[in-house]
Amino acid sequence: MNVTVPLVVGFDLDLTLVDSHERIISAYIRALGDLGVQVSAEELTPHLGMPLSDTAVAVGAAVDADALVLRYRHYYDEPDAPRTLEMPGALEALRCVRAAGGRTVVVSAKFTPAVHKALAEAGLTDLVDAAYGELFARDKATALLSEGTTIYVGDHPGDMAAAHAAGAYAVGVTTGANDEAALLAAGADLTVADLDAFTAWLPAHVGMSGPALRLWA
Repeated sequence: MNVTVPLVVGFDLDLTLVDSHERIISAYIRALGDLGVQVSAEELTPHLGMPLSDTAVAVGAAVDADALVLRYRHYYDEPDAPRTLEMPGALEALRCVRAAGGRTVVVSAKFTPAVHKALAEAGLTDLVDAAYGELFARDKATALLSEGTTIYVGDHPGDMAAAHAAGAYAVGVTTGANDEAALLAAGADLTVADLDAFTAWLPAHVGMSGPALRLWA
């Protein structure tokens, strides 16, 4: 069955559109250290993209959530913190959607001001039509639905759950801590190795006419 709908592509932020893992890990290690917990980058990496308090629980850090948030944001915002970079292919992916007459939306678990800061630092702000923060996994569906999102791209199993909860086509990208098997198990309709592969896939697998797309079901 062919269904024509407006093209709105949503993207997760960290390790999907931007590479901020060094900044995140540095902020976590220093913040948890202030609270008496020693943790390694290797322990933190599998949990990137999750809310702060969830990550703390995942690495066994029994700390006050509010104190962790305050210390983390302090270190994350320091002028000498590692820079947030564009993920390879991010500019091209956003431009591809725009070239098709579509809209781009970012939905992240990150603190909302940090979402905008990361997009600006990576040079992506002008290619993003709307951005939301402080939403994780299925909670992202609220923002995706409000924007009429038809495709959602992310690197985390929670992103696949969000896409399906919003009735969007779920694209898993294996640029984060989760491999193809994990993303497929979480419900990915498609997995790609990187955003370059997504950009190649988009025009080949959806029919585009102005600001609309045709999905083949």
